[in-house]
Amino acid sequence: MMGMTARLEGNLTKNPEGRVVTVDGEKRQLVELRVFCDVNRQVDGEWVQDEERSTGVDVTIWPPGLGEVVLKTLKKGARVIVEGELRLNEYVDAEGTHHAGLRCSATSVSLLPYRVEAITFAPRKDRPESEGGHASRDRASV
Repeated sequence: MMGMTARLEGNLTKNPEGRVVTVDGEKRQLVELRVFCDVNRQVDGEWVQDEERSTGVDVTIWPPGLGEVVLKTLKKGARVIVEGELRLNEYVDAEGTHHAGLRCSATSVSLLPYRVEAITFAPRKDRPESEGGHASRDRASV
């Protein structure tokens, strides 16, 4: 059951990080990243970042396949669209300081082609190259 769904667009502020956690006695891998969602507006004919409306959002990826691809392909600075459940994450640290921020549990992550120089596709899984796969069609340059 989904709560508040969101579609975030922004740049990764650091490389995605994977780790294993125990949930209900079961080990699960999760991937975490941070997306800086910038909002721009036009001022005197120029686009400037609206500091009051731009914000960073912590993202957690639980689906194993999605997490593996994100770890393998994305890095700091990549422009992405993240969709998932958004919530307010509040906690008090060891020193007693209250913290609050937005957290998204991602159901999808898409790379936007800004700053991308090339894309290489993996071979199709449903048929090996020796059975009629075409290696030349499995690569594309942007």
